[in-house]
Parts: sequence; C-alpha cells; structure tokens
Amino acid sequence: MNNNLKPIIDRILSNFELKDEMPVQDFGFHHRKWSNERFRWAHFEHYTTDKVEIVHLVVMPYSNSEAPIYGFDVINISGNLTGMFLDLTPVNGKTFDIPEIGVPRPVPDWGGFFSPSFVCCKPNNVDEVMIAVDVLEQYLTWLPNMTMENYTTQQQAYIEGQRANPQTRKMLSAHIGEDASNEYFYNYLWPDVK
Repeated sequence: MNNNLKPIIDRILSNFELKDEMPVQDFGFHHRKWSNERFRWAHFEHYTTDKVEIVHLVVMPYSNSEAPIYGFDVINISGNLTGMFLDLTPVNGKTFDIPEIGVPRPVPDWGGFFSPSFVCCKPNNVDEVMIAVDVLEQYLTWLPNMTMENYTTQQQAYIEGQRANPQTRKMLSAHIGEDASNEYFYNYLWPDVK
C-alpha cells in the first residue's frame, strides 16, 4: 500500500508527544489516547488493511470548556485519497471557519450535528489533507478556554451523533469481531462523556 499518509500521521503525533498517554487495549491496529489538563481526551487511530488506510483523530475538551470538538478522518483506498472529514463542532452555537478543501461530497444522513463549516470532501492531494493538521495545531492553542457553563450535554450529543454512523460498526465488526468491536466502539472510539 502507498504510505502517503505517513507525514500526516507523524505531524499529528508530534502534537501529543509531551501529553499524558492513557493505556489502551490492543485491537490489532494502532490507536492511542491522551488526557491532560488541557483536554478531556484525544483519541488517534491508524487503521490499515491491504487496501484501506484510515487516520482518525478526535479531541474532546473538558465539560466546562466552550472550545469546539475537533474531529478529523481521512480515508485512503488502494493509494487514492477518497474521503476527508474535518470539523470544529461547536458546543455553544459559535461556528469556526475551516478552509474549503477538495471536491465536496454530500454530508451523510446521520451528520446533522456537524457545523456549517464541516469539510466533507475528496481531497486532491496530501497537502490538502495536511490543512487538517494546521487546524489541529491552531485548535490546541485555544484550549482549555474554560467557562462557568457545563457542556456535557452538547458533548454527549456529539458522541451519540457519531455512534449513529452505521459504517463504523459494520467495518469494525467485519475486521475484529462483534465483541471486540463493541469494546473499542464504546470504550475508546466513542465513550460516553462523563
């Protein structure tokens, strides 16, 4: 497989080198999780098969932070970039500008919770995908952005919205089995906000 996502992976991980890493269970693919005083958790996944490569990152702020939720995915099939998804999903109604990237794709039916700036596209090249890392690095400078408000309900709504994507569970179950899929899905990928 063409490993053209490696520069993106390396740059994402460089932003978390000094963060407090949490233990994770081995599911047969690379994933890592961090938590520290600046965010509740950040979860990174690099999932690969002979034909598919997926890079995924979500950063969940603390419940009393008005910072948006950072979410990013890129899909590479047989060396071709087929999908990129990027959002700063607000918890307080405030929207954030994200550059327009690639060839737009329709927003999935279950994606109604994303912001109006949600990037759902087929990227033209790796440089366009790297914009997601530029957005990440800017985002990390905003945290923690604390308030007296509690945004647990809004953050949980984001989790529930992501859980509604039928493709995620289907793909995971096909590759790691239903029991492992449930464990990963609910405890690492989309855990309840507590």
